[in-house]
Amino acid sequence: MNPETHESQLLKRLAVAMTESPRSTIKELAEAVGISKATLHRFCGTRENLELMLIEASRKSLDHIIDVAEKDFDDYQAGLRELIQAHYQNREYHVFSSSNQACMTDDYWFAYLKAIDAFFLKGQKKGTFRLEFGVSFLSESFISILCGIIDAERRGRIASMGAEVMIENLFLTGALEQ
Repeated sequence: MNPETHESQLLKRLAVAMTESPRSTIKELAEAVGISKATLHRFCGTRENLELMLIEASRKSLDHIIDVAEKDFDDYQAGLRELIQAHYQNREYHVFSSSNQACMTDDYWFAYLKAIDAFFLKGQKKGTFRLEFGVSFLSESFISILCGIIDAERRGRIASMGAEVMIENLFLTGALEQ
C-alpha cells in the first residue's frame, strides 16, 4: 500500500470520527481511528489543521463530483452510474461536510446543485430521464436518495455492499415490482 493511499484512508476515518463526535480531542480522535495520539499529531499537527485538511479534502471531492456531473455523456444511464460512484468514492467527506456546514461556502453547494441540475437536463434532452419530472425534482430526489442511503450505511441500518447498484435501480425504475 502506498503512503498516499494510507493517508487518504486515515483522513477518511478521521472524517467519520469527527462527524460522529465533533467535539473530540486529538487523543479521542486518535483512539477512534485506532492510532496513537503521537501518530495523529505527526499526521496533522493540531486539531485545527486536521479540520482544514478535512475541509480541503471535502472540497476536492465535491469538485470531482461537479466535474463528473458536467461531462457530456452519450449514455446518461452510464453517466448516472459514474455520478453515483463519484459520490461514493469519498462519501466520508460528504458526511463530514454535510454535518459541518461551515466547511463549505454556499458557492460550493450552488455549484454542486447547478452541475447536478445540468446533468439531469442533458439527460432529459438525450431521452434518458422522463420529461414530466422537472430537473429540480430529479436533482433533489437523486441527492435525497443518495444522502439517505449513505447515512443509513453509516448508522449500520443497511449494508453498503451493492448499495450503488440499488440506488441506480431505485432511481431509474422505482420500487414497484414489474
